[in-house]
This record gives sequence, C-alpha cells and structure tokens, in this order.
Amino acid sequence: MTDVIRHHAHPRSRRTDRIEFRLLMVLSFPFFLVATCAARLLRDRSAPSGGEAGGSVFAEARAAAASAIPFAFMG
Repeated sequence: MTDVIRHHAHPRSRRTDRIEFRLLMVLSFPFFLVATCAARLLRDRSAPSGGEAGGSVFAEARAAAASAIPFAFMG
C-alpha cells in the first residue's frame, strides 16, 4: 500500500492578491509611464508628418503595467 502525502498550502486570499496587484501597479506605473513617453517621443521623431494621433499616454502606460503585472503572480 502506498502512502500519499498531501501538502496543504494555505491558499492566498483574493484580498491579498488585490492588495499585491495594487501595490505592484503603484510601483510599476511610473516606469511604464516614462517608457511610454520615451517611445512616443522617439516614434514622433521618426514618423512622417500627418501621422495619426495616439490615445492618452496615461492610458497606454496603465494598460502596459496591467498586462505585465500578472506575470508576477505566475508560479
């Protein structure tokens, strides 16, 4: 007969995950904001005149941060 050992890890609560997500968002948003501004400046210099106008820099930085943060919760 084989003995089965089960490890009962305490699952993290949703509240803890939300707090960590918000903390990571607050810490990473400035980095993505600077990166987005730099990308816009470089793109605007190389773009021919009459290029299409982009959306909000803040919205783009927020979307980039929100798409990168979930990788911190994998594993």
